[in-house]
Amino acid sequence: MGLFTADEPKRYEIDDKQLICVFCKNETFHTRKEQLHSPTRTILNLEWTDSTATCFVCSSCGYMHWFMR
Repeated sequence: MGLFTADEPKRYEIDDKQLICVFCKNETFHTRKEQLHSPTRTILNLEWTDSTATCFVCSSCGYMHWFMR
């Protein structure tokens, strides 16, 4: 997948629970950060101030799981 680094996909736990893909039941993921844009900040050109989420992308099917704390 061209969107990720050359790092190998890994298994992750979130709140002491094994992360498992809800679509294909795979257990390994690539990670990436995604910015959450709001319409108001987009209009004002302030998107850089929006929150970010950690995304776990299934290494098998590509389904993206979003987590934000």
